[in-house]
Amino acid sequence: MLLQRQFGMTPENGNMMRVVPLFETLTDLENAPEKLETLFSIPSYTGAVKSKQEVMVGYSDSAKDAGRFAACWAQYNSQEEMASVAKKYGVEITFFHGKGGTVGRGGNPALYRAIQSHPPNTINGRFRVTEQGEMITKNFGSVDVAERTLDIYSSAVLRESFLKHVEPKAEWRKQMRRISKLSCDDYRFLVREEPRFVPYFRQATPELELGSLNIGSRPAKRNPKGGIESLRAIPWTFAWTQTRTHLSAWLGVGAGLKVDDPVELELLRTMYKDWPWFRETIDLIGMILSKTDFSIAQNYDEQLVDKTEELIALGNEVRDKLVQTRQAVLAVTQSNKVSGSHVALVSSSTTIRHPYVDPINVFQAELLKRLRALEKEDNMSTEKLAEKEVLKNALAVSIKGVAAGMRNSG
Repeated sequence: MLLQRQFGMTPENGNMMRVVPLFETLTDLENAPEKLETLFSIPSYTGAVKSKQEVMVGYSDSAKDAGRFAACWAQYNSQEEMASVAKKYGVEITFFHGKGGTVGRGGNPALYRAIQSHPPNTINGRFRVTEQGEMITKNFGSVDVAERTLDIYSSAVLRESFLKHVEPKAEWRKQMRRISKLSCDDYRFLVREEPRFVPYFRQATPELELGSLNIGSRPAKRNPKGGIESLRAIPWTFAWTQTRTHLSAWLGVGAGLKVDDPVELELLRTMYKDWPWFRETIDLIGMILSKTDFSIAQNYDEQLVDKTEELIALGNEVRDKLVQTRQAVLAVTQSNKVSGSHVALVSSSTTIRHPYVDPINVFQAELLKRLRALEKEDNMSTEKLAEKEVLKNALAVSIKGVAAGMRNSG
């Protein structure tokens, strides 16, 4: 704001641009209410913005930082508290939701229900959200589809204004704190502390190849020499989507939801039945779990991962966590299918696409195997260089094919 004022961009002449703070990691979200409290306590600031403030909530990096479940709960709490701070200072707050197309990046194909399940008093007739990647074509690819998408947004925001929200009970909040902590700990241990994870991730997925193929709008990494922490949220999610593991969307969920006490399990079932936000979160995870494929993921391991005892064991552990998560979700929803009955159309559509996508996954694993073998060779002949280029082109086509088949990959 000071920079704008220095160059003559002021509220008086109508040239001042909005100042929009972004909170995207778990720590950012936890500290956000305190930051706004400090900001709104400055009268000259609230006067300059005319008591109207837009705040961006980051979904991609918070999920990559802490796992899907912990990030969701942090976003819920943070928005509640920021709305309370804004009300205290008489500021009209608008939340800008920085989401991607995938569940792992905050996306939700059930747009109407997603808006309805937002925390109470955080929309109030104002809703701003990003649309990016293949979701632009999906939601705005033609005039008719764009009108339908805007109809859903408009009707959901209007309906939300008259909706009697379910306020989470104290015992529900306590349960969510437990789930969030266990989920975050499980997620961070594997991604950050497990020494086998980075080698496994880079071998079992096309993560390294994504950076060299011309299929993204930005570099795959913020720091080319960095590890997982420097990888952008898009390739992090995209790489796991390609292998049909979808690990970024469900890792930690099974550990958080798993309970041995029947009383606690019954409480989770009550939360699922009576709390729209919790139900929508569980259903989203269930939907993405229905898109995972155990055998396809295992084939990538068999074709690409070094045959060492450590890496083979880690691959099995990841798939065991997948099974645990499926079982935990089914225990809470009491459904026969992990995807749930409310996404029957999505499930049917996915089933129809399987015969076309499955072979592409098999081809992709073979292409990666051959391409990586070539890259280990020194002083390649002209024929080998030409073969490498053909393999890279074929790999790019396979990546786009799998992405199209998964439908929500960016």
